[in-house]
This record gives sequence, C-alpha cells and structure tokens, in this order.
Amino acid sequence: MKIFVTVGTTKFDHLIKFLDMNLEKSYDVLFQIAEGKYKPINFPYIKYTSNIKDQYDNSDLVICHAGAGSVFELLSLNKSFFVVPNLDRVDKHQLELCQYLKSNNYALFCENYEMILESIIKFNDFKFNKFKKDSFIKFDEIADIIEKNYN
Repeated sequence: MKIFVTVGTTKFDHLIKFLDMNLEKSYDVLFQIAEGKYKPINFPYIKYTSNIKDQYDNSDLVICHAGAGSVFELLSLNKSFFVVPNLDRVDKHQLELCQYLKSNNYALFCENYEMILESIIKFNDFKFNKFKKDSFIKFDEIADIIEKNYN
C-alpha cells in the first residue's frame, strides 16, 4: 500500500514521529513534514512539494492533519483519507473540521494515533461518501453583470 502523510504548512512532529516509528516497513510511505523538527528515519520525507496533487493521485491512502486546505483539496479529488487533528495548535478548529468529516463519512477521523494503525489494516473495508461540491448560487448572476458591463 502506498501511503502519503502530509501536515500541510504547519509542523506536526508528534504524528510524523509516531508513524515513522510504528508503520510497517512493508508500506510504501512518503512523509511531507513542512518545517517539522523531527526527520523520519524509516521512510523518505520531503518538506514541501509544488505538486502535492501528484502525491495525492499516486497514493492509495492519504493521512493528513485537519487543515482546511489539505482537507478540501482531498475532498474535491474524491480521495480516501484519514484525518488526524493537530491538537498541538493553539486553536482547536481542526477538531471541528474532523467532526464534520466524520458526521458525513467523507474521511476517517482518527482520534488517536493507535487508531491510524488499526484503520490502515481495515482500509479496504471503509466505504467513504463522495463529497459533492454545490455550485455557487450567485455565479450566473455575477456572470451576467460582468457580461453586461464589460462587453
């Protein structure tokens, strides 16, 4: 199984270290660690990539922090992913986003690190709902205004 672990632009050393030390060596894992201080020793890592979509596309499973940018990109790609809130952050908005994902079955909310390990084994059994992005209700109205005023 090919696993991509991303923390976006914030460090999440606890998650990276736990997974580096506890994931089975048989997995093909790549960590994206941002400015984290912990450098994985058992799997390769990158700090950032300008082509993160390629990493998402080439992975069977993405494990990510609950940052809005990462989450909404994964949802728009209909990618299966596990989300882990970074509770080291001062604000707790990631927990709220996790609750939303869990209640809609868009991603698996891993409330603790051990849950990640258990869930990887059962990954193929999960049935995630596909995210459907609603159209912006004012799009046609704005497009008409632009067309009338600027053409």
